[in-house]
Amino acid sequence: MKVRNIPADMIDIAEENVRKSHSFGEDDKDRLMKEHLSKFDLLQPVVVRFDDKSRRYKLLIGRRRFFALSAKGETQIPAVVTELEGAEAEAASLFENLIRKDLSPLEKAQMVKRLVDTTRSGITGVSAKYGLPKSTVSEWLSILSLPQELQENIEKGRITTYEAIRIARKPRSVQERLVKAANDGRLQEEMADAGVKRGAPKGLQTVRLVFDPRKKQDKQLWDKLNEKAQENGLDVTEYARSVLSKHVQ
Repeated sequence: MKVRNIPADMIDIAEENVRKSHSFGEDDKDRLMKEHLSKFDLLQPVVVRFDDKSRRYKLLIGRRRFFALSAKGETQIPAVVTELEGAEAEAASLFENLIRKDLSPLEKAQMVKRLVDTTRSGITGVSAKYGLPKSTVSEWLSILSLPQELQENIEKGRITTYEAIRIARKPRSVQERLVKAANDGRLQEEMADAGVKRGAPKGLQTVRLVFDPRKKQDKQLWDKLNEKAQENGLDVTEYARSVLSKHVQ
């Protein structure tokens, strides 16, 4: 794709940009981006669409980069010009944000839902188009099925992504117990009792397997193990235990 320099004062945030309503400069990630671009050049251009009606460019992807460059005083913004618009443009913006590491689990789950809602054939379509396993998409969506009190605790970092997905697999009665525990300040203890926390209770015998993602064979084995576990509706630990059980019998 060809990169062009677009005048900063000719760029507006597109309606399809999923973070268009977010202000810039208030969170740590904004400040880090500004600091980085005050010392280094932009490595990844933003993505814009030219709007024939307004005769201006609409920014689809790279909102934070755009504002950081503008704050730096840049008058020309490196950009890729695309013809995407409407639902396709929003889907592209959603996916670009989805792969970021700084999103909270709840925010990522909400973006997955919007991506599913705006993609033909829903979960199957998202899986085929973006290369995401259907089981992974379903797991992210399951977080949004949790009671509001638990979603608030996810947002506050009291419940991890792993724990949230495990909780979503539990019966509603267990989830309601966790809601009550959260209100009583006993959430962590109750999650341990419900078996949704990582780590082994005192006295439990464990087997520890280490997969180094820097080693190709280890990563391939882990990915395959995780894929098989998801196909069977289990987490990796439960699936590995079932395989070992069958092997030693």
